[in-house]
Amino acid sequence: MNDAQLQRLVDRILMLGRATKGAQIFVRIANTQRGYTRFAASEITAAATIETVSLAVTIALDGRVATATTNQLDDRALDDAVGRALRMARLSPPNPELMAPLARQIYPVVKAAVDPATSAMTAVARTKAVAAAIRAADDAKVTIAGFYDHATSYVAIANSAGLYARHDSTACSFSTTARTPDGTGSGWAGAASNKVADLDPAALATVAVAKAQSSAKARHLDAGKYTVVLEPAAVGALLEFLTGAFDARRTDEGRSYFAKPGGSKVGDKLFPDTITLRTDPTDGALVTAPFDAEGLPRKPTTWLDQGTPRHLAYSRYWAQHQGQPATGDPAGWILDGGKASLDDLVKGVKRGVLITRFWYLRSLDPQTLMVTGLTRDGTYLIENGAVAGPVNNFRFNESPVQMLARCDGLGVPKLVGDADDPRMRVPALRTHEFNLASVSEAV
Repeated sequence: MNDAQLQRLVDRILMLGRATKGAQIFVRIANTQRGYTRFAASEITAAATIETVSLAVTIALDGRVATATTNQLDDRALDDAVGRALRMARLSPPNPELMAPLARQIYPVVKAAVDPATSAMTAVARTKAVAAAIRAADDAKVTIAGFYDHATSYVAIANSAGLYARHDSTACSFSTTARTPDGTGSGWAGAASNKVADLDPAALATVAVAKAQSSAKARHLDAGKYTVVLEPAAVGALLEFLTGAFDARRTDEGRSYFAKPGGSKVGDKLFPDTITLRTDPTDGALVTAPFDAEGLPRKPTTWLDQGTPRHLAYSRYWAQHQGQPATGDPAGWILDGGKASLDDLVKGVKRGVLITRFWYLRSLDPQTLMVTGLTRDGTYLIENGAVAGPVNNFRFNESPVQMLARCDGLGVPKLVGDADDPRMRVPALRTHEFNLASVSEAV
């Protein structure tokens, strides 16, 4: 929909809602046109072009609130959604945390959020790219599987107090896993962006193939605490568990790592000077809207400044409750890095482990941010500053807090993420005493 069409749809919903005296209305509309190609066993197995649309109508009435959703945008569907939201609101218990609707806001400009080439991407172009990846695997006599995905989306929000905002974006990702014929070696590579020109499937396949070949016939390495070098995909997967811990309410109620008796750890020195964690919603490659679900503007913010937490994230309700300015829900995370290459990080290790990525991560303890998961697709022993060969995979029990606290080396930040995970910019890093808790027999 163009802006005029979208505005007419929103106006109709608001008109229907205002017919009920005292009703406050919030509308969210999202649309995504997505194309993907999946391949496995070195051949294309599925391809599709999908369009999805969702409409959510939230109505507050006499302190009670309810939401109705639909995936249809015709007049009958709009009438039904508003009617259902009203009926459910009347039946709902009072919501003591209900906030009055926001007036119109000013949002930061997101740089280069839409890439025309990504919007114009076709199944034919995906097929050619995937075919190049498969050829790289065939030439090396390994099998390969993976996923190529791209999307063009918009999200719009509006309410009965005059708020209206829309954000358009593109996104794309390519990931692939290669396996050796004997099944003992597995390698992975992937990339994400909002521009298809940033993806090179053939080059990524070459990396995955090389990792598969180099990880075959792994030697046994006992579980234990090791110095590890984590590639960016592994860093991003673990760091996701830290970003949610900045929530002010969880901290004030003692449920966050940043909580401490009588207050919070804001202002306390927790990490080395090299650790700076921030959000930048104006970075189009991170595929982040400049507003959160409440309609609050997202602003570039430094959360960890040279090892010290400086801010917590406040929802509108909790900000009012605590007498603080509301920040909204942060997104578009960046862990600043250094200039070291992956080889530079490895050279600084007398004995340790190089890890390509993690898989199947689960939270163990929200208070300490302890996480468990598995290494996967390329795990190597480091001896005397060089990669000595492949080793078995591990189950690890570790916290992103300790990962950062023990970090003494950072690479250049790279964009990580895929079709389902949020984009981040994170570097490879070196850290110590990383708990590889038990041996995993998985390849």
